[in-house]
Amino acid sequence: SRWLAFKNKQLDFINMPQSFIKQALPGGKLAPDLAAEGIRVQRAVDPEYTYTYFQWTDPVWGGLELPKVALRRAIAHAINRDEEIEIIRKGNAKRAEFIIPEGVVGHQAGYKSGVSYNPALANALLDKFGYTKGTDGYRNTPDGKPFIFRYTSTPIAIERELDELYKKNMDAIGIRYEAEKEKFADSIKREKRCQIMIRGAAWMADYPDGDNFTQLLYSKNIGESNNGCYKSPAYDKLYEQSAVLPDGPERDKLYLEMQKQFEADTPWVLGVTRYRNQMVYPWVLGYKRHPVLLANWMYYDINMGK
Repeated sequence: SRWLAFKNKQLDFINMPQSFIKQALPGGKLAPDLAAEGIRVQRAVDPEYTYTYFQWTDPVWGGLELPKVALRRAIAHAINRDEEIEIIRKGNAKRAEFIIPEGVVGHQAGYKSGVSYNPALANALLDKFGYTKGTDGYRNTPDGKPFIFRYTSTPIAIERELDELYKKNMDAIGIRYEAEKEKFADSIKREKRCQIMIRGAAWMADYPDGDNFTQLLYSKNIGESNNGCYKSPAYDKLYEQSAVLPDGPERDKLYLEMQKQFEADTPWVLGVTRYRNQMVYPWVLGYKRHPVLLANWMYYDINMGK
């Protein structure tokens, strides 16, 4: 409905709905019919990322014991982010590699995560640490008990598509998948009490500094922004050192150490950073997307003679 309203000139500009990206921007270029209307497109990478967290207090998924770390790492290697980007997000995203995203002070552009899609490695990890398959073809914990990957999300179209992808990815490594649907507000309430097993989340910069993202994993933020209730003395020590430093090489070195600790523990699986495509009619004057500020409408003007 938003897209139709924009095309009917009932809206002056729009954040391009993902489902129409390939129609509006074929090959990454503005469609000829839109260009003929004088429409401009502003495309930018948002200072944000998505992630999938594991509940640190969960007896199967949480904790620093090696078999549990191996289980989470196996999941990280099993999720096909490239397929998510191409099919579900219509090419409108890129892989998130670092715990501080692009466009935020402290981001390290040359960094490539050691975690990539590799189901063969995922299966090897699970075999090595005792997650053997039962007669039904699904794996059990090292002590022989069945377990599930219960993914909590809202009942909307894109989450149903992610359910299909994740189930396929989990089936490929022999892990039972269960989709749990509930209202967003209910998930937030349970999340703050450390009651959700596995859930997808996203964080967009409140302010463009690395601390706004590294604090998501700080144990003293459990019940607030640390959604997976991750608790690591090693990470906490690094975070506390970084929090009192200004931007610069010394803090960047700590951020790199925090990234390594994050990958070693795998409390989350980093997801994607999304592109924002904004379509603007020519009568909107002074429009330029701000990378962080959301209330920038006060700087625009309208001249219908344009």
